Amino acid sequence: MSVQRFRREHEKRPVKARVRYSSLILTAVLLVAGCAPGVSSPRADEQSPAAPAIQRALVFVDAGENPDYATRQLTRASGGLFSSQARDLFNADLVYKDERGLPHPFLAEALPELNTASWQVFLDGKMELTYRLKPNLTWQDGQPLTAEDFVFAWRVYSNPVFGVSTSGGLGYVEAVSASDPRTVVFRWKTGYPDALTQVGLVPPLPQHILDQPYQQLDPQQFVGLPFWRQEYIGLGPWRMIRHEPGVMVEGEAFDGFVFGRPRIDRVQVIYRPDTRVGIVALLSGEAHFAMNSYLRDEDGPVLEESWAQNKAGIVLSEPIAPRAMEFQGRPEYAVPTELASDVRVRQAIAHAIDREALLEVLTNNKGILRDVFAHPKEAYFDVVARAAPSRYRPDPRRAQTLLEEAGFARGADGQWRTPKGERFTLEQWFLASAGNERESTIVVDGLRRFGIDASSQQWGVQRSSAEERAKTSGMFAGSVYLPEEYHTRNIARPENRWSGTNRYGYSNPQLDRLLEAWETTLDRSQRIEHIAQVERLVNVDLPSLPMYFRVRVLGYSSALAGVVENMTPGAGSERRVWEWYWRA
Repeated sequence: MSVQRFRREHEKRPVKARVRYSSLILTAVLLVAGCAPGVSSPRADEQSPAAPAIQRALVFVDAGENPDYATRQLTRASGGLFSSQARDLFNADLVYKDERGLPHPFLAEALPELNTASWQVFLDGKMELTYRLKPNLTWQDGQPLTAEDFVFAWRVYSNPVFGVSTSGGLGYVEAVSASDPRTVVFRWKTGYPDALTQVGLVPPLPQHILDQPYQQLDPQQFVGLPFWRQEYIGLGPWRMIRHEPGVMVEGEAFDGFVFGRPRIDRVQVIYRPDTRVGIVALLSGEAHFAMNSYLRDEDGPVLEESWAQNKAGIVLSEPIAPRAMEFQGRPEYAVPTELASDVRVRQAIAHAIDREALLEVLTNNKGILRDVFAHPKEAYFDVVARAAPSRYRPDPRRAQTLLEEAGFARGADGQWRTPKGERFTLEQWFLASAGNERESTIVVDGLRRFGIDASSQQWGVQRSSAEERAKTSGMFAGSVYLPEEYHTRNIARPENRWSGTNRYGYSNPQLDRLLEAWETTLDRSQRIEHIAQVERLVNVDLPSLPMYFRVRVLGYSSALAGVVENMTPGAGSERRVWEWYWRA
């Protein structure tokens, strides 16, 4: 039996049976081990017989290469195969977030404090945050880091042509200035309480390298510069020394890193799009750590069973990966049109989806059912959970009532028809992965049993561009954390190269006002009330259906120490990697 067929048969089994058969999966997976390319070794001319032995490299495995290695990307990729953690190896910013999502000084000497000279709120409602850079910081090419590098970065990232100028909190930043070489001043158009935790909002860019090309090249040529990938210069723990496109990237410890030289001398990231091959790399010792979001729920039991005897690896299961089903919000693209124009249709679909089954099958009940967008470990969770009126449990009768109220009718064949008498067809799109495919199969099967002619569509096969994704006719399974992306300003459109986070064009003026109040209110109790109102509105109007928190599986060598377990979706992706070390 081929590995592919074995995998397909395995995925049809119930969860408990799949765990029992995991050892057989490993046997099948090992058949492909011979096809896995080896980890690149330093060239002979990089080594000296007289030099001390180089400490072994820490090898990460990831699915695909980053479009670029900057903290805030200017280039876009539609496949979603890369993770932010590879960028963390080569970058540093003013602030980083810990495992609970709390901010800590990084390049900055200290965090600004509200109602002091470092964090001022003015009578006109505008706000100013001042950061003092730590002394003697340098880029990885030895040139000094100055406040002007942040000013230059602001010029680049605020340029609408790159499509990121309104994403996140960037749209609230009015200006970035330098009062002296070590002092960076962010001026905000309004109060913005998340200013400290918006890590990577305006990360520095090396002006001495990029200023001239920025002035001389058109935007497409600028983002195509070798700097962004194979010639990248950053501020992070490791300096890029080798880059083989689509194969690997390698870095060596940077002596000038803000926290001092990292404890591990060399890092590599190898790319293995097939996670079965990646698992082989982990089990064989070729790789030592799987990047964030690389492993899937079903891979956890496989690794746990394999490592149970020899204790060669550690598996962490973090229920923090948000899943949601987004609906097309533009009537001109939605099929049927009522999917966008009539909330009762979206509510009916929500009652026809068995999210509990998804939780059991896909996470072995290690995940968390999601009735609101907020994670249960958020400090304000109880307030927003009480505010949301609906729980959208599987309820065929309620779903039927809602569709009938919307003018739909069930035919003699048991299939639903639209108010125009057309068959109710519904496409459900997903990004390619075994877990996403099984998720889609469960969702589509439930909808078909209810009488909706639903179908699974894999993204990247029939369609692949950002524009095509924005015009998807049905619904799309994705990783939506908070509903702030559904502000009208974030709609994907030609002006932002279809890169807005509000991909499917949902627009609600009331939600816009609530989000703006939440985003700009500094008082904590008032802010919690605003987000509760936001959750209440989206719970009823359903721009998307929160599904569950999938388990983020991490697998890594037990010889590696210092790895931090993240507790919430808003935690930092860095995991303080510069503190990791090899056990003696």
